[in-house]
Amino acid sequence: MSTDRYIERVTSREAAVRRPATIREVAALAGVSVSTVSNALAGRRSVSGESSARVRAAVHRLGYRPDGAARAARAQTRQAIGLVVPDSRNPFFAEVAHGVEAVAQSLGWAVFLASTDLDEAREADYLDRMAGAADGVLVCSTSGSPDQVQRMVDSGIAVVACDERVAVTGAGGVFSDDTAAGRIAARHILTRAPRRIAMICGPEHLATARARRTGFRDELQAAGRSLPPWRSLASDYTIDGGRWAADQILASDPRVDAVFCANDLQAVGAAQALRQAGRQVPADVIVIGIDGIAWGEVTEPSLTSVTRDPHRLGSEAARLLIQMVGEGAQPREIVLPVALVERDSTRRSGGD
Repeated sequence: MSTDRYIERVTSREAAVRRPATIREVAALAGVSVSTVSNALAGRRSVSGESSARVRAAVHRLGYRPDGAARAARAQTRQAIGLVVPDSRNPFFAEVAHGVEAVAQSLGWAVFLASTDLDEAREADYLDRMAGAADGVLVCSTSGSPDQVQRMVDSGIAVVACDERVAVTGAGGVFSDDTAAGRIAARHILTRAPRRIAMICGPEHLATARARRTGFRDELQAAGRSLPPWRSLASDYTIDGGRWAADQILASDPRVDAVFCANDLQAVGAAQALRQAGRQVPADVIVIGIDGIAWGEVTEPSLTSVTRDPHRLGSEAARLLIQMVGEGAQPREIVLPVALVERDSTRRSGGD
């Protein structure tokens, strides 16, 4: 369709706009992403002539007027992206950040890193600051509150959710197959023929925790096994959380002989609690986690884990965000595969 015919079609539509139009409405009418609208309004060469014409037609039809701050921000490209993580001390997110930085540096972009320390108010503050300092933002959110992220997208800021899903419209996403991770962990545990399996879940409000729990339970049920409530607890994705949950499970059932943890830090804490209770890993109890952090190779015993390849998560997320900002690419969802890395924490003498 020619640009003239497209403009004619758009401008002939009836639309009773009773309030100021949003950039998301412009994007929907033009059939492009929010970041493409932002780039087109800034006159960036990354947007094709046809797309720019569609954006201009939609802007005219809807009477869209960007505010002064947004217009000024779009007038310049900083060649910088923001990365907000929940805890930079967590080796998983350190590896995510390394993957982000590797891709960004190779493409000539800078990375601004902020760690929220699992604090929702701090996350909100950093997101506000990133919105004014970066061309786009990678969000590893644990707050479970999508409103602020949605406002960022609606204002024309390119956003990619990484690791945890965020319920927003118009953002990209790069995630692991967390349900498959839970299934793989259960399948591996079952090969060791344990009698009393326990599960330490992650925080209920996190999509990763729910997906891993679902995958683990489904695989057990498929094998005709069940998990009583006193051998299933939720805790934080931390070493302390794993230690606390393992203590509670042992108090309820001291004969537990297999523990699945929803992340590797929990597994490290659980193994510590088991040893302190006189239970040896893996001779008495096998332990498996999810994430594949580098620490797993040097813990004692070394940790069996379903790896999610955090470096690749970061690199794919950075690549997608830079494509959205610099090339006007449409936001999309990428789901990466997971794989078992077997180490000593599930290897019993005489076993595999």
